Amino acid sequence: MKSFTKVALVAALGLSAVGAMAGEVVDSGIFANGVVNSSIGLNSKALQNIGVAENTAKIKNTAVIVNGAANTAVGVSATARQNIGHATGNSEISRTAIVAQGVSNTSGGLFSTAEQDIGFARGNGKVLDSFISAVGAVNTAGGLKATALQQIGGATGNGVLRNADVVSNGAINSAGGIFSSAEQRIGVAR
Repeated sequence: MKSFTKVALVAALGLSAVGAMAGEVVDSGIFANGVVNSSIGLNSKALQNIGVAENTAKIKNTAVIVNGAANTAVGVSATARQNIGHATGNSEISRTAIVAQGVSNTSGGLFSTAEQDIGFARGNGKVLDSFISAVGAVNTAGGLKATALQQIGGATGNGVLRNADVVSNGAINSAGGIFSSAEQRIGVAR
C-alpha cells in the first residue's frame, strides 16, 4: 500500500511539473514595488519580466500589481524589454487584473530599442474578461537608430481583445535619434 502511495505521489508531481512547463500563472497574486533591472555595457540588453507566462501560456484569475518598476539598457547596442502581465506563444490572459503605475523602460545607445508590453498577449494571443490599467507608463529609446514600441492592453498574431477594460492615463512613448521611430498601441488587437 505504501508503494502505491509513493507511485501516486511521484505521478502527481510529474504531472504538475508538466503543467507548469506549459506556462501558467493561475489563481495568484503578483506584487512588485520599486524593482530595478539594468544592463550597462558595450552590447547591453535588459529584460524585465513581471507576471509573465510563456509557451502556450495562460494567465488566469490573477492580479499583477506593479509600482515603480524600472528597466534600463545603456550601451552601444542597447536593447530594453519590459513585460508586465504578459503572455506569449498561443497565449491567453483571462479574468485577470493587471495594474502598472509609474513604470519605465529606457534604452540609450547607438542601436537603441525599447519595447514595453503591459497586459499584452503575443502569438495568437487573447485577452479576455480582464482589466488592464497603466498609469504614468514611460517607454523611451534614445540613440542613432532609436525605436520605441509601447503596447498596453492588447494582442498580436490573430489577436483577440474581448470583454476587456483597458485604461491608460499619462502613458508616454518616445524615441529620439537620427533614424528614430515611436509606436504606441493601447487596446489594439492585430
